[in-house]
Amino acid sequence: MQMKNYLEGHTEFRNREEMELAAREHVKRNWQKLNRTDREVFELICSHSETYLAVHLTQREMEEELDVSNSTVRRVMRKLIELGMIKRVPFTQPDTQGPGANIYVILPVGE
Repeated sequence: MQMKNYLEGHTEFRNREEMELAAREHVKRNWQKLNRTDREVFELICSHSETYLAVHLTQREMEEELDVSNSTVRRVMRKLIELGMIKRVPFTQPDTQGPGANIYVILPVGE
């Protein structure tokens, strides 16, 4: 339950429908700039964001789920951030105070 509140605090939307509409518009506007892998990574973020409108994923989880390399995940994440499609929120593990998986948030179109 604590994680739910933590993730919800990062969302840019009031509900899932708003987030999904923005995600579709991002893909539509950036279609020529996105390759298949870029779209797959973005779709992974979207699908894992459905419940809390933000997602807490490790690069390793993305690599394994999409069967791509770490460098591919890092490259695509940089690209999605540069295109204004998502933002990355660094996360610190509460128990160890060390770095944890980042939180990724889909952004409203135009930001």
